[in-house]
Amino acid sequence: MEFRQAAQQLGDFIKGRLLFVEDYARRKGQDPPQILAEVRREALDLAGEDEEKRTLLEEKVFSGVILSSGHLPDWVDKVLLKAMTIVLKGPGAPLYTTTSRHPCITFEAGRFNAHRQADTVFKAFFSGKTPDSWLKNTFLSIYRQCYGDKAADQFEVREPGPGHVQVVVDNSGLEKTDRMDCSTGVGYLYGALEKLGAKSPLVTHERCGAAPDRKGQPCIFEVTWDAAGE
Repeated sequence: MEFRQAAQQLGDFIKGRLLFVEDYARRKGQDPPQILAEVRREALDLAGEDEEKRTLLEEKVFSGVILSSGHLPDWVDKVLLKAMTIVLKGPGAPLYTTTSRHPCITFEAGRFNAHRQADTVFKAFFSGKTPDSWLKNTFLSIYRQCYGDKAADQFEVREPGPGHVQVVVDNSGLEKTDRMDCSTGVGYLYGALEKLGAKSPLVTHERCGAAPDRKGQPCIFEVTWDAAGE
């Protein structure tokens, strides 16, 4: 299902990745500009000999200002996530997680963006929403705005019961699709629930379309919280 070959409105998410690197470095007592420079070098290495990709990373991502409304190809996020993990946690660090119980760098990057966007660019999408209403209605609006109508057509929300929602997406046409990307989804959903005041949130993602045994199948994010505590 090839639905995202052109650049998508991912400027704010990519901007958020770089802000996360700075924030993480600062909290660890490291020098943010130096760490960003290391992420840049690692990202360029990951781009390999592809001059088009290297030029885009140099000119659109690591030079100048990234606009929140900016359009970028989705592979940029894939490269950034891996580069960030290698620089911040080392080559042997886990690249993904299947549960919010066990955070990793890619999870924390998604969580950071949810917190930041809830207070800034997507504030209107969070204001006055309950966890239930946000998951069933508003999250799709954010997804559609960033990835377009064709991607949103593959989006489904199921509600097995109170305090339990399944978010179903088919990302098989994305160049950036892998388990790192899904891990940021786990982090984003968890961070959104935190900002929405959900009690005891938990996000798990065992049924992943990027997993070897589920290639081509939809991703299912299991999202639960204590609905009685709302």
